[in-house]
Amino acid sequence: MTEPRRVEVAEYVRELRNLGVRPIAAVKTARIFARPGVEGEIVKTWSVKDGQPYLEKEDSVTIDPETGKPGYVVTKLDENGQKVIDEFGHDNTWIIEYPKFHKKYVPSSEMGERIYKPVGGVQVFLPVLEDIIIYQWGKEMVIGRGGYINITNPEDMYGISERDFTDTYRTVPTTPEMTKKLGTIC
Repeated sequence: MTEPRRVEVAEYVRELRNLGVRPIAAVKTARIFARPGVEGEIVKTWSVKDGQPYLEKEDSVTIDPETGKPGYVVTKLDENGQKVIDEFGHDNTWIIEYPKFHKKYVPSSEMGERIYKPVGGVQVFLPVLEDIIIYQWGKEMVIGRGGYINITNPEDMYGISERDFTDTYRTVPTTPEMTKKLGTIC
């Protein structure tokens, strides 16, 4: 992986749009296993780029100041509810803050306890053209070339690696309404 360029997400999105990069639409299909974290617990999130593992992010569980609850430690599962393990033996685990978790996920009772499915529908993404570092949810995160920036909510744009996108999303046709909405984002 080459040395990533540090970018501010909104500026990078404008740069991509000025280059004529076309958005794609996708729906999240994968499930996650989730458990309340322990304050101060360290979680390393790994990904793979160009056949090599890299540390995407290191984070620690914090307590939400409004609810007094810890963030959730979540692990990516496949469509059958099995933990996804990469060729280097890493699972894909990360932290989601307590309030964000409850906005984005609901129990998937048909698959078992502590397994959750995403809420919401179609999301819009722009492909990342180079290795970048973004500041996301209070932490630095490396997104390799081939990853994506989720631009669905201009107030909460974030990155996802190519591998994780492929494992967890299914692309759908981009509608004229989505294309029109992009004009207000970029």
